[in-house]
Amino acid sequence: MNKKLFKRFLPYVFKYKFFLLISFIALIFATLSSIIIPYLLKQAIDKYIAVENFQGLTRISMLFAAVCGVLFISKLVQIYFTNLTGQKIMQDLRIDLFKHLESLAVSFFSREPSGKIITRLTNDVENMNELLSSGIIALFGDMALLVFAVIFIFYINARLALIAIAPLPIAIASAILIGNKLERLYEKVRDYMVKINIEMQENLSGIVLVQAFNVEERNSEKFRQIAMGYRKTFYTAQMTGIKLRQIINLLSYISISLVIIFGGIFTLKGKATIGTLMAFLVYLNYLYRPLRDLADKFTILQNAISSMHKLNGFFEEKEIIKNPDNPVIKEIRGNVALRNVNFSYDKKTPTLKDINLTAKNGEKIALVGFTGAGKSTIANLILRFYDADSGVVTVDDIDVRKYRKEYMRSSMAIVLQNVFIFKGTVRDNITLGNNSITEEQIISAAKEIGVHSFIMKLPKGYDTELSTEGTNVSQGERQLISFARALVYNPKILLLDEATASIDTNTEELIEKGIKKLMEGRTSIVIAHRLSTIKNADRIYVINRGRIIEQGTHKDLMQKKGLYYELYTMQFEKV
Repeated sequence: MNKKLFKRFLPYVFKYKFFLLISFIALIFATLSSIIIPYLLKQAIDKYIAVENFQGLTRISMLFAAVCGVLFISKLVQIYFTNLTGQKIMQDLRIDLFKHLESLAVSFFSREPSGKIITRLTNDVENMNELLSSGIIALFGDMALLVFAVIFIFYINARLALIAIAPLPIAIASAILIGNKLERLYEKVRDYMVKINIEMQENLSGIVLVQAFNVEERNSEKFRQIAMGYRKTFYTAQMTGIKLRQIINLLSYISISLVIIFGGIFTLKGKATIGTLMAFLVYLNYLYRPLRDLADKFTILQNAISSMHKLNGFFEEKEIIKNPDNPVIKEIRGNVALRNVNFSYDKKTPTLKDINLTAKNGEKIALVGFTGAGKSTIANLILRFYDADSGVVTVDDIDVRKYRKEYMRSSMAIVLQNVFIFKGTVRDNITLGNNSITEEQIISAAKEIGVHSFIMKLPKGYDTELSTEGTNVSQGERQLISFARALVYNPKILLLDEATASIDTNTEELIEKGIKKLMEGRTSIVIAHRLSTIKNADRIYVINRGRIIEQGTHKDLMQKKGLYYELYTMQFEKV
């Protein structure tokens, strides 16, 4: 474990150092109690039972019971505070990781599978909890028990102790060698688990496509191969752990046999006692138990270290759209412009080339073109999900990089073709949890869009619970909710990214008046495949292969008989 990991995660531990201190103190009491118990057993047998001293036996029995009581209470306190600390650290880690993930640029989530991210937030954080609750503290306790046990057996009978621990070096060497093999195996197990999570998440998210294209068998076979790889690797790791455990068991039995044989000889010669033999047998269990459990502890430790590396990698992720040190704070009116903008997602293949466009306050402009032409990328740059490679994107003649992202986006709203509905009520999906939005504003926005009557027909109206991705309402109804969401935030700049492409003709007519109301007094940038919806735009930009090749009003572009004319005519002929 390197210094970087210590620097990253120790503050989480130190935050609860008082709880950990209590846990360690309790652990020390538990360890000392465990060590004293076999010694009291020896004393009881040799000093009181052997000479039939009932009074002495009663006293030492009471002392024995008191020590057992201390052991019980101290273990209870240690386990309680260790688990409490682990849960609090896990909570803090998940919250900080979630906040960090939300601050990352959209490009990060385009690159990283969501299944992998979820694994980090769940499994890897849980491994950190296991490290604390079942790993480090338990390992510390085991090691302390081992050391004290060695000290006590040498204190009781040094000659017998030397004979008893003769197999111990072999046990320690086996634990280290096989432990290293376990580390490599469990690293492979974790990699397979990430692959399983990714495969499951992608298939469940795309289940409609999977079934529509009849690729269930192919996907099942792919998943079977991953699951089989996981099973084989996990089985090998388990068998390796069992092998280590059995080697330790064998060596512990050899030690017990040595104690019985040589301890018996020493006892017969008067160089040891029956109590000594009994104490040695208990202490030998203390010696070998930590090594026997090392496979499990080693797995926990390696899982945690691996998870720490992966979590640290997420925390160090730098794909962040940074806010300026001295941001501009002024009321946004809604003037948008792109000047000589060039952009590439991979910094190799150009997506936008020398883009120049303007949208003045209150204007409605439209972006049209084939799929992949770069229309949505322009919207992404305006929202500053990405920064242009060269050129400048401005809002009210100020570079968007001079605003705080949060401040600038508070004056914008976007409606996507693929509307995302969160699991929650209709009200929550309109307000997105913003408690400052009043009930009157919600209802007013819904009425203007034309979705209020539909909502009121739902079982609980605005309190109706929507399922994840809104599968219990139609696609058109989800689109209407997204329009109400945009309207209730009262944006100065509105981006409709192919917003009407998924809406049937009847639904489109229903919201047409609402959309006009929504655009009043706002800068509207519309990306649409249905060119009939943008005939009244103040300006239309035709984009092809990342360049603006035509611009003007609908009438001007139809007269030019260029690409826009071809697209419009093609759609008209289809109709």
